[in-house]
Amino acid sequence: MCATTLLDGAGSAGTGRAARRTLGSLAAVALALVVVVGCAPPPGPPPAAGATYRVDVSGETFVLRATSPAVVAQLDEALATRRVGVLGGSLRRGNGGFNPAHQWHIDPATVYVADLAIELCDGLPSFLDDDLDYWVDTVGSYCPWSARVVARL
Repeated sequence: MCATTLLDGAGSAGTGRAARRTLGSLAAVALALVVVVGCAPPPGPPPAAGATYRVDVSGETFVLRATSPAVVAQLDEALATRRVGVLGGSLRRGNGGFNPAHQWHIDPATVYVADLAIELCDGLPSFLDDDLDYWVDTVGSYCPWSARVVARL
């Protein structure tokens, strides 16, 4: 959209008469191209593929993002069937940009759905809020046993 608007305003751009342009027209087109480059999104990594979910654990909720297509399919199935079970992954500090009610998140690249998990990483989301240093630095992961995916966001 930026390119079309600017080039249309530059005069004869795109008309096939490039050989007959005056020096002023060429300068206008060059200026338009410089401005068009400014319309491009800034360079950086592309947004991560995946999906975001709200998860309920015994009446408390948190938000989870998963990037693996296989895990996304498992979470979608858990949502459709209302399955209660184990899901988890590696803990990170900060809300990750998707878990706004908490100062922690599960690393989206490490999310898994399992049948069983060790008791050490089981608990309510508020347990992590109450002792974040212990959970992140000692336990390192979160795997609530009674997790239920309640929405895809």
